[in-house]
Amino acid sequence: MPTDINGFRPRGLDTSDSKSTTRSGPSAGRTAQATSAPAAPTAAATDSVSLTDNATRLQHLGELLASAPEIDRARVEQLRQSISDGRYKMDTVHVADKLIALERTLFGTNKG
Repeated sequence: MPTDINGFRPRGLDTSDSKSTTRSGPSAGRTAQATSAPAAPTAAATDSVSLTDNATRLQHLGELLASAPEIDRARVEQLRQSISDGRYKMDTVHVADKLIALERTLFGTNKG
C-alpha cells in the first residue's frame, strides 16, 4: 500500500515489458529479469585503482597523524595549572610569528 508523502507517491514496478529467463537447479520455477552480462575477462585484463587528489591528500594526512607524537598529558596538566594560577607567561611575538607561518603554510604564500 503506497504512502503519499508531501505529494510524492511512489510508483509500483512495471514488469509487463521485462524479459525473463528460466533457470534450472535450486532456483527452478522462478524467473529473473535478464540483464546483459559483462564479457568474460581476458587473460590480459588487470584491475587498477586510482585515487583522486583529495583522497591522496587524506591518505597523506592520515600518515602524518599516525606518525605524530603522543600527547604528553603531564605537560598539558602542568600548563593548564600554570595558566589557571596566572604563572604562565606567553611570548606574544613568538605566537604571532607561528600563526603567520601557519597561515603561509595553509594558503601557500611565502611573502615575508
